[in-house]
Amino acid sequence: MRKPAMQFSKTVLANGVRVISERVPGVESVSIGIWVHVGSRDEPARVSGVSHLIEHMVFKGTKKRSAVEIAEALESLGGSINAFTSREHTCYYVRILSDHLPKAMEILGDMLNNAVFSPRDLRKERQVIIEEINDVIDTPSDYVHDLFVEQMWNSHPLGQPIFGKAKTVKSLNRERMLDFYGTHYQSANIVVAATGDVSHPALVNLSKKYFEWPAGRAERNGALPEPGGLTIKANAKKSTQTHVCLGFPSIGFPDQRRYLLSAINTYLSSGMSARLFQKVREEAGLCYSIYSYQDFFRDSGFFCVYFGADAKQVIRATNIVLKELRRLKETLLNRSELAKIKEQLKGNMTLSQESMYNRMNRIAQHELLLNAYIELSRQRRIVDSLTARQIRDMANLIFDRDKMALCSLGPTTRRELQSVRWSRL
Repeated sequence: MRKPAMQFSKTVLANGVRVISERVPGVESVSIGIWVHVGSRDEPARVSGVSHLIEHMVFKGTKKRSAVEIAEALESLGGSINAFTSREHTCYYVRILSDHLPKAMEILGDMLNNAVFSPRDLRKERQVIIEEINDVIDTPSDYVHDLFVEQMWNSHPLGQPIFGKAKTVKSLNRERMLDFYGTHYQSANIVVAATGDVSHPALVNLSKKYFEWPAGRAERNGALPEPGGLTIKANAKKSTQTHVCLGFPSIGFPDQRRYLLSAINTYLSSGMSARLFQKVREEAGLCYSIYSYQDFFRDSGFFCVYFGADAKQVIRATNIVLKELRRLKETLLNRSELAKIKEQLKGNMTLSQESMYNRMNRIAQHELLLNAYIELSRQRRIVDSLTARQIRDMANLIFDRDKMALCSLGPTTRRELQSVRWSRL
């Protein structure tokens, strides 16, 4: 029996707010996200962390609801509400039974239109975020990634930590926060996305009612990041383990070659059978945690390998990683390896779409970064078309020793890191 087709719809309101939805047969819930096209990348250094602070403050109360009442309004209906800030976006999202869509939209509209931003709450929330920053700093397996991104992008805003730094967060007063909010929370920077048991006309009417903001578009940070040459940085920390990020600048999300990079990432790091896990952990026994990952932005991105190892084993582990990257540059994947990668990629894509929240994220990301909707079936066909030669060419493009950033956090010194066999790449 043929499965019912998904139904994607898009409407642009008169003020520029984009409303997109994907109706999914057979479910009774809906995931809604109000996406604002602003993140840490858009922040001047003096207000680093302000996007994340605004995300927190929107939940602290409106002209008619307290913070507790905002949470209870949806939780009492079996739903949930949350938010996150990234380098390029801020998202406020709700998961709820579809019968309660009007209530969810009203609450989201109230939060984003009528937040009080009280000085008292601001003082408390700044301290909460500083504790959040300290929590990351105290967790080296997390903190090393912030240090790596800062090293990778040097002085470009993409290198700023999303949470900001304690010094800048302490300096964020109400005037600076409201100025940033007024500049970037503009109608043409807003995407309303919903997936699940959702009627598009109803979503459009609710969006008109609660997001009928004046038309406007904020300027984005348009400067392309320019990573430097090979950089090695050892950040000292007293510990047994050294945490390492080794990475390279890569392509932006609109570049269709991102599927090739995803294939490389899958080969290196998808599950316990992945190449890095097998070679560095299972065969050499040098670490507990090792993985690769990629991050795409609208005009750039990066590819990173992370591992944590005893300081005495860091050089050996790094050399094995470099050897595996070089193998991808020099050797074509065999037929069996290529087929496995494709099935893993397609399986991961498909399984992730069982979640309405993941589906909502997907259509919003495509709208914000591509201004398009891509059917999952088309993505699977693209994966099927990938060749071993294309993957090898991508590995040669990305794994460039002269553009690599190596960042460590722990007792390993820079002098020790310089003994890595760079020729292996």
